[in-house]
Amino acid sequence: MKFYKSIISVLLVVVLAFSGFAITSLAEEQTPETDAPVVDVPAEDNSITVKMMNYNVAGMPNFSGKDVPECQRFIGNYIVENGFDIVATQEDFGYNRILYESMTGYEYRTCHTGSIPGGDGLNIYTKSMPIYNEKREQWHRAYGSISEGDLLTPKGLQYAAIDIGDGIIIDFYNIHADAFDTKGSQEARYNNYMQLATLIEQNYKKNNRPVIVTGDFNHYLHATEVNSDQYKIFHKFCGLKDAWVEIHNNGNYEDFSEWLAKGISPWGNWDSVEKFLYKDGGGVSVEILSQEFKWITDENGTNMSDHAAAEVEFKFTKTENFVENTQELEVKKLTNPLTIVLNTIRWVFKDLVHILSHFEELLAFLG
Repeated sequence: MKFYKSIISVLLVVVLAFSGFAITSLAEEQTPETDAPVVDVPAEDNSITVKMMNYNVAGMPNFSGKDVPECQRFIGNYIVENGFDIVATQEDFGYNRILYESMTGYEYRTCHTGSIPGGDGLNIYTKSMPIYNEKREQWHRAYGSISEGDLLTPKGLQYAAIDIGDGIIIDFYNIHADAFDTKGSQEARYNNYMQLATLIEQNYKKNNRPVIVTGDFNHYLHATEVNSDQYKIFHKFCGLKDAWVEIHNNGNYEDFSEWLAKGISPWGNWDSVEKFLYKDGGGVSVEILSQEFKWITDENGTNMSDHAAAEVEFKFTKTENFVENTQELEVKKLTNPLTIVLNTIRWVFKDLVHILSHFEELLAFLG
């Protein structure tokens, strides 16, 4: 809910939208060209252990009094202190520069798309692992005008090929799915999942590489919502495993009774919306070593976001069937600042028209 109130407030006061944009980096250094990451792989072992984090950082203007810039700085420091090799973020909007400048030692990152309303809030950072072939897709379907305002931002998915070392390249996906549980949102989210699953399967057949999928799925695996069945879409159709299920639910994708009996909300605690899915590929086996949902708080116990972070450790092991990468790898060039400005302006006017066309719903929402 905070997400949508923030968007609407920014749009109603256009100056705030552009001030948010002003603190977004317009000419940041993007992923540099390089040959290979520096990763130590023991000679007697064909495996690499990679520590990853996924976090909806809530990086947008907050009108309830929270110091969002300081929260982003705190998150950046937390990432550095915990030594994650790969970090995926959502709602990484107008305070992106503050977050990234706090992430000392993170050499590679994807091209930031700007603040709200024109940016998608998705980014990937790595400490020493080159990022190639970055691609973004806006969801084909979204639902919600005011109270469920997914139509107000270009939410979607992000893809990249990441070289984790020793010739192993992984296909990495970062998403932010449609929110809320009304019928329209359920149908939109189902469409989001199918769009993602189709891309995963297309790339898997073409690239033959290990797969990691993460992000804010805005839904639980254990929920019985027919129109958003993650199990059928990702686990049966795509053959992906869920890190939390494998570590904490004995690999059982259909029985969650042990957790339901505890009476604890799953949000940020168990089978939460912050997912890590994975799959072997190209003669590389992928093993989940650890998984944890972690609420990141400061010394006063204040949460840095309304989401928990998902923290995992994977082990990638070459087998005798290992396949060398043959796909051309390209670094995406710096996003043209003018493109970001024009896109922001386009979305500001697009959203203002959309909001004014739903004026009665707006009054009810703000009232």
